[in-house]
Amino acid sequence: MRKGLFAICLSLVVAIVLLAVLVPSCTPTTRCTIDVKATLCGAPWQGAVNYTLTPASGSAINDTTVPKSFTVDPGSWTCAYVSGGPAGAYFLNITPSATQSVSAGGNITFTLNFELDQDAGIEFLTWTVDGATWESPDLEVVPCHIIDVHFQQWVDGCRDKVVAVNETSWLNITYLQGPTSVQILVVNDLCALNKTPIPQGPTPEKLSQVPSFNGQPVEKGWLSDPQLPGGPPILLDVETAWQLVKCLNYTKSINWFGISLLFVPEPGHPCDLFELLLPGPGYYTFTLQAFAEVALVDDTDVNPDNNHAMGPPLFLLVNAVGGP
Repeated sequence: MRKGLFAICLSLVVAIVLLAVLVPSCTPTTRCTIDVKATLCGAPWQGAVNYTLTPASGSAINDTTVPKSFTVDPGSWTCAYVSGGPAGAYFLNITPSATQSVSAGGNITFTLNFELDQDAGIEFLTWTVDGATWESPDLEVVPCHIIDVHFQQWVDGCRDKVVAVNETSWLNITYLQGPTSVQILVVNDLCALNKTPIPQGPTPEKLSQVPSFNGQPVEKGWLSDPQLPGGPPILLDVETAWQLVKCLNYTKSINWFGISLLFVPEPGHPCDLFELLLPGPGYYTFTLQAFAEVALVDDTDVNPDNNHAMGPPLFLLVNAVGGP
């Protein structure tokens, strides 16, 4: 009798074990949370924006507002920007990463980052002589003066953000009349080209300064061939790279050239790009035309039409009759 009862009990135990193995568990998978947020110029932003959340397997989630939280299954998820966002802004990126993994009961955050539309611009301000404003179209000087130009420039966008800008400035010189040929000496003092206020950034404000003569880069101390009156125009230019702060108006000053008569190898004009060398006394006449251009480095510019500026021509008479 006891043996029979034992056999029955053993059969029940085996059946229970088999049921435990064969019947699926009813315990639910612990879910997790995805938060989607947005920033504008680095500050939190809320509003309408279209985006998708796509799992490694399964259906994507489409939504149209931030901030928002979603309860999802664990695994790998990818967030993608579709359209919309702050007015007058453009989509920058998703941080910390567009694809992230979340474990059961965990939480991850996708942040869609936007910046205001960037616009680099420049406009001509004035000719100057030794730094003093000159508004007349005619200018008479004697040797030892420095001819310079002022432009105003800016980069609109997210206030106080730093942006990299490449700039090129040109000076077209037409030698009209004179008693003899003239020459151009390259000085390229770094202080010849400056901005006010002084730019601030993570790197030195002016990253480079490279002058050219008729489109060919030239080194400090380079001397041109004699340039005859009535010949083709002389084109001087200088390329510079800067780190500028957005939403500031900068005054860009360029000391293009000093004027020397009967020069010695080292003219006495500090802080200019070039030196105009007059080998003898007389009256020398020139027409000057100044241009400038700015370009954002690897970034979006919403209005490239204002990236170029041209100043009015200046008729220059150098009275070198009496000597230096």
